[in-house]
Amino acid sequence: MKKTLYLTLCMCLLGAISCKKSFLDRPPLGVQTENNFFASPDAGFKTVVKCYQVFNDAYGYEWPRTELGDIATDDAEKGGSDAGDRPFVADFGWGRTLANNVSLENFWANHYLGIGNCNNALDNFPKNILIDAQGYKLSDATKSRYVAEIKVLRAFLYFELVRVFGGVPLVDKTLTVNDGSKLSRATAKDIFTFIIQDLDAAAAETNLPGKATMPTGEIGRVNKEAVYALEARVYLYFAKDDATLFAKARDAAKKVIDSHSYSLDPEFQTLYLPGSYTSPEPVFSIIHGDNPSLGIYGSFTPLYTSPRGPTGAYGFDQPTQNLVDEFEPGDPRLLYTVIQPGDVFPKTSGTEVLNFSSYPSTGYHNRKSYLTQARRGAGWGDDAWTFHVIRYADVLLMYAEALLQSGGDKQVVADNINLVRYRASNSSRTDAEAVSRVLVIPNTPLADVKSSDDLVKAIKHERRVEFAMEYQRLYDLQRWNSYIETMNIFATTPKSNGRGANFKKGVNELFPIPQVEIDRSGGSTKQNPGY
Repeated sequence: MKKTLYLTLCMCLLGAISCKKSFLDRPPLGVQTENNFFASPDAGFKTVVKCYQVFNDAYGYEWPRTELGDIATDDAEKGGSDAGDRPFVADFGWGRTLANNVSLENFWANHYLGIGNCNNALDNFPKNILIDAQGYKLSDATKSRYVAEIKVLRAFLYFELVRVFGGVPLVDKTLTVNDGSKLSRATAKDIFTFIIQDLDAAAAETNLPGKATMPTGEIGRVNKEAVYALEARVYLYFAKDDATLFAKARDAAKKVIDSHSYSLDPEFQTLYLPGSYTSPEPVFSIIHGDNPSLGIYGSFTPLYTSPRGPTGAYGFDQPTQNLVDEFEPGDPRLLYTVIQPGDVFPKTSGTEVLNFSSYPSTGYHNRKSYLTQARRGAGWGDDAWTFHVIRYADVLLMYAEALLQSGGDKQVVADNINLVRYRASNSSRTDAEAVSRVLVIPNTPLADVKSSDDLVKAIKHERRVEFAMEYQRLYDLQRWNSYIETMNIFATTPKSNGRGANFKKGVNELFPIPQVEIDRSGGSTKQNPGY
């Protein structure tokens, strides 16, 4: 009897509940949606951080940065264990890159992921009331700063894409599934215009701080001077097609100089030692930490580019003899640009003697990304290593170049080149971290550049040796309209093995659009000529 009554009551209750239409109309529990995320504490700042995280991708950012900036040029050979180790990377430097190149696929996907994160933030910030970590409404000033930062990051990602591929699909909002099959390429000029619009908007934002007012704990975030420096770089790059942009590049670089917030580090090698982000020189840096307990992971670049053998690294990105020969006698920058077999560095116990004999090599590796054992992360691949995207030396040389090309005072041009040379000449000729080095730099001061010299040649030389193995070479050659000629000439030099002879005008200035992206667009995204 009791059992029957219990079942009857249960059926009645269920019947009563089922009569309410709202019973099944309930939000799923434990599911994060876009709406409730942006209503959660500190969602705004977390979204900004997500936009920066694109730089932490080894396959989609760090490795392609190395491969395109160095290995695709006369500055570096592929390296690795042998010819069969990532052979598609060697294709960059031989002028035979295919549309199924793995690095280009990763590069494209990673950059559009970053652009998508930026677009998602810019779409959602205006229509949501954001709250801070304590639950208080986010101030309009803070929100405006976030928007400016994100626009700079989006502009930077588009700039990276347009230099590699030329015109690319211009996506400025969050896409639907159907949108992905209708993407066509904007022109390179359209992308340039969009980049400058984003940078101009950020530069005009009064709530974006300059270095002088940015808290120490926020080093690494975009500031006002980083915007101007990036504008200078963008204008200089596109001046290859429009000489009127040299004046704009000059003015943007001058704003950084006139801020008096930066200076050259007195010691060149300090820029690659621990804590380099605290130097007065970096303008825009990617600072990698290594603290997995906090979800902070380090850089993979040192492991990818350091010698094989005793270090246990991968051995890619080997400087060429052609690059080494570019340095003048007595230039201490060479000591901190390359390492060689026989160089000795300290270990926790004993020493590490570099030995390249177990794999083909040029006889050199990148000193700037080589870490002594004590500096390597727990996983040797998650390393606390900082990469300076733009530093003050670059600002000075960009200003000098833009001033020269816009008809400015040649003595001022020479003076700015010499500032960079003075710092180099007065830097230490001893490696602060090494037990001993094979390379000996004579104590010969670098000569001044004079206003009567070939200043275009002087700037090109200075950029190559100052930023050697910092992944700028490809883009300098592109904007000087000399990439093809430089690689053709390099093919005739000793130890090049003919690499560069196959580069062709009208083809190899750009790289192929990944075929997988063309397929995903249903063919609406078209391939570059010659691929």
